[in-house]
Amino acid sequence: MELRYIQSVGHDLAFVVMSEPAKIFRVPRWLLVFLCLIFLATASGGLLLYRTDGLSFASAGLVVFAIFALIGVADSLVTRVELGDDALTLVERFRRRRVLRRDIERVTWEAGVGVSIQLRSGDWVRLPDTGNSQSRANSIRAWLKR
Repeated sequence: MELRYIQSVGHDLAFVVMSEPAKIFRVPRWLLVFLCLIFLATASGGLLLYRTDGLSFASAGLVVFAIFALIGVADSLVTRVELGDDALTLVERFRRRRVLRRDIERVTWEAGVGVSIQLRSGDWVRLPDTGNSQSRANSIRAWLKR
């Protein structure tokens, strides 16, 4: 946190506590671009097949795949992990979960599994995959020590 000194003319001095901006982990841009390219390729391929051959299994399959790719793009845009002043906010699959800092016991990560937090109750919460797991786990550990 940051303390800012404010002085008003002819009045007492005051200190205002300014909170730090939240650290936000998002899905890597390259993955978002890749999903957008998949959407564009499958949507245009389905449209091209429909215009040349009419409705077929291949054109319908490509359109369905394009819809799933579009859902993946939307999910990637909203998926994030936020480190706020007093809580960790997880947004994944259009759901939001807030975990208070005091409820977190420890943070772990393993290759292939990603980052998980253990709550004081003994429950485990897996964090959304937003890139480099080791650096994200270290950032959360540093945030817990503040």
